Amino acid sequence: MNTPPPLNIVPNVEKYTIVVYGDDENQTTSKVLWHLLPQSRVTIKQPQSIEELESSALDAALIFIIIEDENDPNRHLGSLLIQNKRVVCSAIALTRDADFQKRIEIMASGFDAIFNASYLETSEIKTVFHNLVEKGVIRQTNKNKQEEYERFAASLSASPDAFIVFDENRELFFISDHYRRAYPDVSSRLTRGLDVMEAFEMLYNAHGSAKNIENFEEMKKFWEELDGEREFKLNDGRVWRIKAAKLAQGLGTIITTTDITHYIKQQNKLERQSQELKESLFKEKEASEIQKQFINMVSHEFRTPLTIIDGNTQLLINRLDQFSRKDVIDKLGIVRSAVSRLVTMLEGVLSSNMLKTGKFSLNPVDLNVKQMVEDISREHTDLAREHNISVKTQTAPENVQLDRKTVALVMSNLLSNAIKFSDGHADISVICQDEGDFVSITVQDNGIGIPENEINKIFMRYYRGATASGIPGSGIGLDLVKSLVDLHEGRLEVASQLGEGTEIKVFLKKLGQEN
Repeated sequence: MNTPPPLNIVPNVEKYTIVVYGDDENQTTSKVLWHLLPQSRVTIKQPQSIEELESSALDAALIFIIIEDENDPNRHLGSLLIQNKRVVCSAIALTRDADFQKRIEIMASGFDAIFNASYLETSEIKTVFHNLVEKGVIRQTNKNKQEEYERFAASLSASPDAFIVFDENRELFFISDHYRRAYPDVSSRLTRGLDVMEAFEMLYNAHGSAKNIENFEEMKKFWEELDGEREFKLNDGRVWRIKAAKLAQGLGTIITTTDITHYIKQQNKLERQSQELKESLFKEKEASEIQKQFINMVSHEFRTPLTIIDGNTQLLINRLDQFSRKDVIDKLGIVRSAVSRLVTMLEGVLSSNMLKTGKFSLNPVDLNVKQMVEDISREHTDLAREHNISVKTQTAPENVQLDRKTVALVMSNLLSNAIKFSDGHADISVICQDEGDFVSITVQDNGIGIPENEINKIFMRYYRGATASGIPGSGIGLDLVKSLVDLHEGRLEVASQLGEGTEIKVFLKKLGQEN
């Protein structure tokens, strides 16, 4: 057999495969093809079984199957290859049978063409090979691209995220099923070749969002630049995170959209739980501190009134027959004063603790504030006979909704402080007034006063001012007053001059009334 000169075919393809099946022992056909084709660019495969043939055919640019006659068992291989949709190249039957009718019957078995083996020795075979191999390479290249695209699409579809891919010309290349399901109304218009900004307008309007929505310009800039990461909230309350990433070799940009609604909810829940835990720990720590302070106060502050009570009681027991009626009344007055002081301190500590732990609540009742202020002032006058306590309640309301315990504790603490920090025979003034939505109570003394730089600190828990040195106290009275006033939606006003006295005015909001 004469060997024709090699062909210079398919110049744009570096490598391609030719499959020869059924060649003789001398590999006659394969050798002719080897010399006919550019040897540096072609690979000739010679499968030895049908399974190997089917495998090799998947990557082939052209397939030759040797068929001796119409009875050759290889005749059915044309139909076999047709059934495999991944085989895209032409399958050529080679036979030496010169009978035209028989060759037509062989070709009808599923081959794309049938050549007489003697054709390989003609010069015209160059053109025929060029066309067949070039078509085969093109088909194979397109098939590979399609399979690559399908693998790419399948891998993205397996992700829980939604994807859009734009090519290097900023035109839509791929959109995942997740996106199509998210935008059913515009899904049919999201086609390959769609400009990126047209896609943006289409997707954004699908949310029912107008251009005056706050994040429109921000989102528009993201799609114009196809860079960075954004989060946005949908009309139905869901939160999406959208992120753009450049593909390798400048082939375009992939946009990933993730529904982070559940993540945001979990994050918010964890933050709330963390805050609640912090608050619980703080309250527990504060409660522990209160206990310590209470124990310290009991051991220190309660010692004096208890000693007074015990001492005067012992005197009455041991020397009662030596005391006049007036002496007995004076001793019992001292005991009563010490007991009252203990009760005041206990109520202050317990009420303060209840406020700090959230267990104190207001109980509005119809209260005669005028009468209550006068009664509490009278009680303190009996306990501090050396002080001159005056009361002005002409404009005080006689029937208003307030919390009785709050008024009592505020009054008692303010009066106790005024008495405690005023010298004997000092003047103390109590004024109660109706102030529209509020009731005001003012306690004014001419005692030791408060340094200007300490006025803002006196309502801090356990704070004792510089002028309080040597004067019994727990440092919780004014803290309790402020907490109660805050609970009553009121306010405090303080005026004081060192050595001249202090005026504290509280405003308690009337409960059960609208502004």
